[in-house]
Amino acid sequence: MNLSSASSTEEKAVTTVLWGCELSQERRTWTFRPQLEGKQSCRLLLNTICLGEKAKEEMHRVEILPPANQEDKKTQPVTIASLQASVLPMVSTVGVQLSPPVTFQLRAGSGPVFLSGQERYEKKAGKRTRGNKSQR
Repeated sequence: MNLSSASSTEEKAVTTVLWGCELSQERRTWTFRPQLEGKQSCRLLLNTICLGEKAKEEMHRVEILPPANQEDKKTQPVTIASLQASVLPMVSTVGVQLSPPVTFQLRAGSGPVFLSGQERYEKKAGKRTRGNKSQR
């Protein structure tokens, strides 16, 4: 049985856009919302969280806040990074995918803390038939 000759498959068109934000004393929260409209699926692929050059020697804690419309009020914020310039100035967050809207908060410290990643948009491209090529 040849599994590579499936009669039809669904393919997705993928678009990625670079994303980043800065959390600081002046702006302690940031909410990620998709930039591109009309797309079926959006994910934020978080890559790096790092301290800025002017960050003080203090603990900087970054959290993800639960959605505001959440019925369960017992849900607590989730800490995703605790950074200190002399100990751990940067973390790499491989494989972290978040669904918008996502709100980041600088819970402790004065920053600046930079978050970076990619917005990933997937749109179904329709059906494509494989194995039914006409011969000339």
